[in-house]
Amino acid sequence: MFEYWAILLIGFFSSFGHCVGMCGGFVTAYTMKLQSNQSLTIQGRWYTALPHLFYNLGRVITYSILGLLFGFAGEALKIIGDIRFFQGFLQLVAGILMILIALEIGGWIPTLFSDKMPGYHFIKKQLSQLFRKLNRQNIFFLGILNGLIPCGLVYAAGAKAASTASPLEGLLTMLFFGLGTIPAMLLIGIASNFISINVRKRIFKFAVILVGLLGFITFYKGLSNLYSPPPVHWHHLHQS
Repeated sequence: MFEYWAILLIGFFSSFGHCVGMCGGFVTAYTMKLQSNQSLTIQGRWYTALPHLFYNLGRVITYSILGLLFGFAGEALKIIGDIRFFQGFLQLVAGILMILIALEIGGWIPTLFSDKMPGYHFIKKQLSQLFRKLNRQNIFFLGILNGLIPCGLVYAAGAKAASTASPLEGLLTMLFFGLGTIPAMLLIGIASNFISINVRKRIFKFAVILVGLLGFITFYKGLSNLYSPPPVHWHHLHQS
């Protein structure tokens, strides 16, 4: 359970720096587009917040489905061989990826995970087409698509989800990550100037440290699974 809360905190703190920087302009743009439609006159705070809630719900659903798939892939790898070895191997790889991603988004190493990822330009094209027809009824699907955009933090959470080697745990990992990012995304849409850039930078640095720390923990668990002896089944010893 600790790791779910750690993922939630990573999503929360990183969103005030990374997500605000990467997606802030996008959220501001769709907010202005919705408000520019005269038939959508703002009628109170709930009416204002509702499209942002639908947009973020779409993102979180996409993250959760990805987590389910990552967990399923991890489980499939685990089934075809020694369970302990494969789970340890997945945790080892996930830990290394999370550490590298923390170093990348922190600006300490060159970009490794970028828009060169397969499908990136297709997703951007679909987003652009949907954005031109955007209204309060289809903004949920904008969130669904936005959740597929390649992002270092999503890769880190996805690697962690795969290392669980469980569809349910993978889903929960990505769900907690997505839920953690919602407050900042809502804040951008409703009151984008509330938090200063300097404060966001400090919060983001803390999030980068959290990503790296969870990466080290995951890496250590992988090493433990790979190099610790298999459990002794006492009933077999008794029979012999």
